[in-house]
Amino acid sequence: MSDTLKEKALKEGVPIIKDEGLAFLLNIIKERNCRDILELGTAVGYSAIQMAGLDKDIRVDTLEKNEELYREAIKNIADNGLSDRITPYLIAIEDFRTDKLYDLIFVDAAKAQYGKYLEMFLDNLKSDGVMVFDNMVFHGLIYDPESIRSRNLRNLVKKIVKFREKVHNDERFDIMMFDNIGDGIFVLTRRNRET
Repeated sequence: MSDTLKEKALKEGVPIIKDEGLAFLLNIIKERNCRDILELGTAVGYSAIQMAGLDKDIRVDTLEKNEELYREAIKNIADNGLSDRITPYLIAIEDFRTDKLYDLIFVDAAKAQYGKYLEMFLDNLKSDGVMVFDNMVFHGLIYDPESIRSRNLRNLVKKIVKFREKVHNDERFDIMMFDNIGDGIFVLTRRNRET
């Protein structure tokens, strides 16, 4: 079913995580024994289905603001028998509030907002939790933003570059950068605070 879902999403131009990025993400979930996951950016539910499909104890909350994609995600989640473990919310990420703590927060939404999302959801990350950011090389465009003709695209890419620099220099986090996996993945964990 998920192969069909992937093919359909790609055919319709719905952005989904690349195969290598997904394999990497699923491996992190297995290695760290993640159970509670928050996903920012549901699209058609492809990655949420993959994550929840790893283990019957995994629960995924996932946020999508596009109603058409949200409805498609609900159908896909139900078709995969995961409605009891994946909870999609039709909401703008900026409007979502919860006191829940997560083992993993997967960020695959508006790239220009990554810095904002990091600060918004940091308090929802368990002390040993991890945040994973996709599209950190943005099709290789981060390496030469000045060559991009479209001003809007160039500005977006510059925001991604700025976010990369910000987290790289932020002493609150340990960060692993994998520019060669998928479309570039960052794995961010909080540093242990010495008291």
